[in-house]
Amino acid sequence: MVTSKTKGTLAIDRVYQEDSGKSELTQDFPVTRFVNGVGCAGSISLARETPYTLFVNDEEILSISTLPIRLEELFTGFLVSEGVLLDPLEILGTMVDRAARIVSIDLDVPEDRLERIKKKGMLTSGCAGGIMFSVETSVRPESDFLPKIVIPADVISKRMKEVDLFKGVYSVSRGTHASSVASLSENIIILEDIGRHNAIDKIVGYCFLNQIKPHDKILLTTGRITSEAVSKASRFRFPIVVSRSSASSTAINMASRAHLDVVTYARAGRFNLFDHGATEIVPSSENQ
Repeated sequence: MVTSKTKGTLAIDRVYQEDSGKSELTQDFPVTRFVNGVGCAGSISLARETPYTLFVNDEEILSISTLPIRLEELFTGFLVSEGVLLDPLEILGTMVDRAARIVSIDLDVPEDRLERIKKKGMLTSGCAGGIMFSVETSVRPESDFLPKIVIPADVISKRMKEVDLFKGVYSVSRGTHASSVASLSENIIILEDIGRHNAIDKIVGYCFLNQIKPHDKILLTTGRITSEAVSKASRFRFPIVVSRSSASSTAINMASRAHLDVVTYARAGRFNLFDHGATEIVPSSENQ
């Protein structure tokens, strides 16, 4: 089955249904809830973590544990983030086999690019797991710089609040991360995954497949900004990445060299800006 690409503001996949009729995205478990030391029987919904294996040109590359939704975007974004895919026309075909838990992508790319992803093994959904480029591969050349985009401060807060209020699997399970791509006027799409880096890859893949240019867009994430998150954002040429959480020192050092602006702790109208020259954050109009 070839996956479809859904366009539209805050679009979310139709929930894939298993033969049992239950959602593939969550699973209910019995628990004993304690309140003021007194226990009672109850149940809780948890986000599913499912391994899918990527085949590229019929060669097994790796498995990624993921929230099993938007799989085409996830694996396409992974290939973009790894520097394998540079143009959507290089994708000859994509097949998602849910029964076998396989995603197969046929590419027309040079062998030296394919070598970057061979024998990668297994990526868990854990936030520390993943593949990270060196600082050098994340740094964009001077010729790639574009004029700064001007962003009113309240836009950062509004777009992050929309991500926080997104009614996805998190609203049921409290066990996923979300990421989005936004213009100044709206979040174009918000996608979720167990792992924060997977969620970013889904956004990269969505933009790549739908030819959404990143140079004047904002990348948002609910997860901590790590060096890997910076690498993914920089390689796809986002000018700024925004999080409601913190960042690591390595991530900020990498972002400085990559001329990627970073915003942390975007909450309740407040945020911290690490200014590396890619954007200009200006006072909100109502404060001028």
